[in-house]
Formats: sequence, C-alpha cells, structure tokens
Amino acid sequence: MSPDHHFIFRNSTILPAIEKQVSFDKEILVREMYSWAREAFDLKRGSYLLFLRSGKKWHRLESSRKLSRYPLQKEAMRVSVKNNISLQKIQDVKRDLIDRTDFFMPYGVTHVETKTSEETNNLLVEYSLDFIQQAIANPSEASFYIPSRSGTNVGFDEEQELVLIGRQMIERQFRNLASVSSVEQMTIIMRLIHDLLSRDIHSTKRDVFYMDVNSFEKQTVSDSLLEDLSAMLQVTRTSLNISASSKGIVVGRISFKEKGDFIDCRAIGAGKAISPNIDDIEDLDTDAEMVLVIEKDAVFNRLSEDHFYDYVPSILITAKGQPDVATRQFLKKINDELNLPIFSLMDADPYGFEIMRVYSVGSKALSFESSHLAVPNIKWLGLLPSDLSQESGFDIPQSSLLKMTAKDIHRSKLMLEEEFVKRKPRWKEQLQILISTGYKAEIQALNARDPQYITNFYLPQKIETGDFI
Repeated sequence: MSPDHHFIFRNSTILPAIEKQVSFDKEILVREMYSWAREAFDLKRGSYLLFLRSGKKWHRLESSRKLSRYPLQKEAMRVSVKNNISLQKIQDVKRDLIDRTDFFMPYGVTHVETKTSEETNNLLVEYSLDFIQQAIANPSEASFYIPSRSGTNVGFDEEQELVLIGRQMIERQFRNLASVSSVEQMTIIMRLIHDLLSRDIHSTKRDVFYMDVNSFEKQTVSDSLLEDLSAMLQVTRTSLNISASSKGIVVGRISFKEKGDFIDCRAIGAGKAISPNIDDIEDLDTDAEMVLVIEKDAVFNRLSEDHFYDYVPSILITAKGQPDVATRQFLKKINDELNLPIFSLMDADPYGFEIMRVYSVGSKALSFESSHLAVPNIKWLGLLPSDLSQESGFDIPQSSLLKMTAKDIHRSKLMLEEEFVKRKPRWKEQLQILISTGYKAEIQALNARDPQYITNFYLPQKIETGDFI
C-alpha cells in the first residue's frame, strides 16, 4: 500500500536552504519524520524542529503524536526544518523581572492616576468651582495652574528609568491679555470633557477638536489643551474618556476579553487591532516566553506569516512606526500583568533609536504619564548598529546599508547628550557606532540574503546567545 501523503521538506537551518521530497503514511508517529529528516539532511539529534504547513497555517510537529492528528491535505505539504534554540537567556531575563523592585514615584514630580469617570468628573467640577469662586472674589487673580512641560521641568529619573515631569507650574491668568484666549479655550475643553464624563462615553482627540472647531482652529491646540487638563487634574488621559487613536496590531500567544468577547490572538492570522480603550481589555492570559515589539509592519507581517510566535513562544506587537498611546498602554498592561521579558526590533538608525526610547523611558510630551505608558525593562534586541559589521556574523551586504545623512549624525549627537543615554553606556556605545561608521540600516536589510533570514537565523541566534542590551 502506497503512502497517503506527500511532503516537501525544506532544511531552513542552512543557507541556501535545501529541499527534498518524501511520502509518509498518515498513521505513522511523527518521530519517523524526525528520523528521516536527520538522515536526509545530516542533522544532529535534538538540534532541529519540524513545522508542517497545511492550508495557510503552520503547525509544530510533536514527535510523540501520530501524523493523522494534524490537518492534512491531498496535495503536497511543506515541512520546514528549523534550528532548535535554547531559551535559557530569555528565562534568565524573566527571573530578573521577578526580583525587580516595585515602582514608586520619586519626591518632587507630578504624578497622575487612573480614575473612574465619576471620580474624574467630580475633580473637574471641583476645579471649575474653584476658578469661578476666584473670578467672583478677585477677578484679577483668577488663574489655572498647569504643570509646565518645558525642558527645564522634564528630566530623567535614574532609579525608575523614566522621563518624568517636575512640579513647576505655569499660571494662566484670566486678566492677562496674553493668556485670556488660552483660559477661554481651557474652559471650553473642560465643558466638553464634563459632558463626556457625565454620560460616561468616550471620544477621540479628533472628535473633541470638531466639537468646537472655531474656538480651537487647529487640532494641535485642542490636543495640547487635553494634555494640559490631564496634567492639571493629575489624571491619565484615559480618565478623561479620551480614546487614543490606535494603529497597533498584536498576534501570537496571548488571549484576553475585550468588552466581554474572548479574543485568541493565536487564531487570528493577520493579527488583532489593539483597542483604543485599554479599559475594554481584561483577563490577559499567555503561555509565551517573551514579547517582541517590532517597528515595521512589513517585518511584523513576515514574522506573523512565518508563525514565529510558535517557533519561539511569543507575542508580537507593532505600532507601525512611532508608537501610539493605545499600543503603549497595551504593552504596559502586558508588562504589569504578565511579567514577561519584552524585546524590541527597530531600524539601526536615529529614528529607530528614538522609537525605542519612547517605549522604554517615555516621551517628553507625555512625561506626566510615563509611569502609565513606559516599560523601562524593555531590551533592545536589534537591529543593533553593531550588527551591521562583518564581525557580527550576520553578513549584511554592504549594498543594503545606507549612508548617514548630516541630519542623522546631528540627531545622534544630540541624543548622546540626553541624560538617559549617559546613564545607559551600552545604548551610548551603539549611537557612537552609528556616528563613527557613518552607516545605518533598516531591519529588512537582514532579509537581503533570504526572505526568511530574520525568522530562521537572526532572531534565533540573538535569543540563544543573549545578544541584546
């Protein structure tokens, strides 16, 4: 009796990959396929894994199971032979996370809290009544006091590894012609947010702008006022019922409930859009070993299609470039509730570095919310500027490298003066490599040798050797 099913084995442990065809009866134990692959490709026992592609999905083959337990098809199916990598370095990072000290807010900084709609609304009414009482009693002294977000009031806290805002205040006086317009706009914002909170409904920043477009004129004005109001009330923007515009996607080994619906991100091939309302997400669960935050959506799609999250049990996240607040909130929630090691995969250029910085220590614009958005324990896995050298062993072709522009070099030198970079010598070293070599590269440069080089070689080697900072 002839075997039932035909397979094309691709040995992805070497470059260029080698393919061989073979047939197996569906009732065999998968260990026979492992034995065949070991002999056919001269592999060491235990050094490789087999992944079966049936339809559009990859399935990791377990040697003790029967082949018939997997979804099989009549036409020839592909089996990918991959290196079996050690996750010891990842698990070491995970143990370090367990021992980390709890966060505390340093003395002398502005701290915001997450509050319910009712609590925030009560606070808003209290501030409004106080302003009215000032205006009645002494109009010349009626003012709003808002934490200053100028560079002199924003700094890096070494112990908590966050960009935080101090307690310097800006006084916006009703009697001052220079600030009367901004005071009026602030009262408009307060009225609009009061309405949202009273109804317990949410709006986006764009919606708020169009609620009184003639008063604000530009969305940057209403956006800034929302941030001022959040800092003044010392609550998160989420507490104002302002939904963050979301462009982030998640895929892999994580499940949760969103508005009561169960979401399994492993079952969603192209990934799940991250909700703009972080409060809608609850009951996170995972069997992943790590989280990988990816700058480029093209690289995210490559890893998602390759089911990298099943090769290395992981959660993949992308914000498609500069991280939006919703993606940062989601990553922070994972960090706080699942306690997983988090790694980043960015371009080896000043912009990739800046994105990594925002995820890690926070941004100056939202420094008052850094403790609710930043994940200081994130590791920079790649693409490191040091990976571009021939000595790294990744053999990125010279033709895939880009010359640093004068603007790139200037930006990099400015970053070297940042306080948080001075406190992170290995980050500083990577910036200095960019400047001294004069070359940068996008993540996709790694795939110049092979479309699946990142999946099959780069990430496995970085993870196994612990080559991250």
